[in-house]
Amino acid sequence: MNWDQLRKNIRGRIVTAEDPAFETVKASMVWNEIKPDRSPDVIATVKDDDDVLTAVNFARENGLKIAVHGGGHTWCGLAVRNGGMTIDLSKLNESQIDKANRNAIIQPVISNQELAHRLSQYDLAFPIGHCPTVKASGYLLNGGMSWNLSEWGAACFSVFAIELVTAEGKKVKASATEHPDLFWAARGCGPGMFAVATRFHLKCYPLPKAITTSTYYYSLDDLKEVVEQVTELGWAMPSMVELSIFLIKAPPELANQCKKNKGKLCMISAVAFAYTKDEAEKALAILEQGSIVTKCLAKKLNEPSNFEKLSEVSGITWPEHHRNLCENQCSKAKPVDILLALRDKIIDAPSPKSVIVFCQSTGQHNLIETRPEVAFSMEGQSYGGAWAIWEKPEDDAANIKWQDETIAIIKTFTNMHYIGETDIVQDPARVQGSYTPEKWKRLESIRAKYDPEGLFFGYLGGIEK
Repeated sequence: MNWDQLRKNIRGRIVTAEDPAFETVKASMVWNEIKPDRSPDVIATVKDDDDVLTAVNFARENGLKIAVHGGGHTWCGLAVRNGGMTIDLSKLNESQIDKANRNAIIQPVISNQELAHRLSQYDLAFPIGHCPTVKASGYLLNGGMSWNLSEWGAACFSVFAIELVTAEGKKVKASATEHPDLFWAARGCGPGMFAVATRFHLKCYPLPKAITTSTYYYSLDDLKEVVEQVTELGWAMPSMVELSIFLIKAPPELANQCKKNKGKLCMISAVAFAYTKDEAEKALAILEQGSIVTKCLAKKLNEPSNFEKLSEVSGITWPEHHRNLCENQCSKAKPVDILLALRDKIIDAPSPKSVIVFCQSTGQHNLIETRPEVAFSMEGQSYGGAWAIWEKPEDDAANIKWQDETIAIIKTFTNMHYIGETDIVQDPARVQGSYTPEKWKRLESIRAKYDPEGLFFGYLGGIEK
């Protein structure tokens, strides 16, 4: 392969398996410390749209399949495939913000935390993801399970155009009026996307100036009553409240009260994305109406917050530089049935950092509601799953066993998988299990139109061992 030709025609960096830096660069493209035993032939770290175009054309002309590194967590490392070219977008992080029209145009690898910060300078907000380090491209192409989900909806609903480089080497802008089928596919296709997204055009919202949180801690002995009451009260809360139920390690000050359950408890988190202090406190006060509140081990009410603080908390719950297994899904089952089935699993988790969490419906409608104008398909009353999180390779066997057993329980309640946070390498059936049959059929027909030769790896190409 004439790599020198590629190096000559691209402004970015070209790294092949012969380069001393190859293993380091490859490892950097997988956030998870569990690194896949796969290697591309070449990694092209691009500097601009023209580099992307050059890389795509080179790959097509030289018979190289393409994977794209857009900066999502990619729990199973889908940016790294066997053979072919990985186009690394990690240098593309510019943005343009139009305060007057509440719009923004962003390149693909601005992180959730950085996007929130940039927009806040203009008193604007966007439905960013919970984990601060996740980048826009992977997040938005997957659909985008966001903060304030019940109010703003999945993040892809607030994308009104996407600029892409297609398999045939064309720069196109996809929207409701231009390449509408490609636009439909790009909002939910995730790691199976068959073009390279280089810019996202975003609809933004007024910045909630009174983001407020209330947190309650309960014994797992009271889990049934807690979940039943909290989920029922959730329907009475306004949709701008994000309501989550965690099964998690107790904070140090409550550890002695949770010894019976090996230091684990139930944490209720309610975040009001309000515009005034009174609006926030009125919304969160609904959780005080349940009789279960008298059994609360501790609570923190009406704490002022902002997107930066929310990101910090998420960063602690899902820390960097750890080994992770993840399964996220939506469900139409009763939340109490799901969480009671998982109660003993969190107690016996081999790692104290592992967590189970399900977000719940507020605002008198289901938490997740899909739309016909996007490929994203998820619908359900609750959304969440299990994360096995640990540090040492010697603990792999115990944590993998725990995750497999936990997923087997969750599977019985699953309505649909979230393509961005499910391990399709372990279970390829989860790909089609992330879409309705009608949307899957349409997605594949659009793929055949825009990538008839299969230049892009798709969901499962290049993952064989």
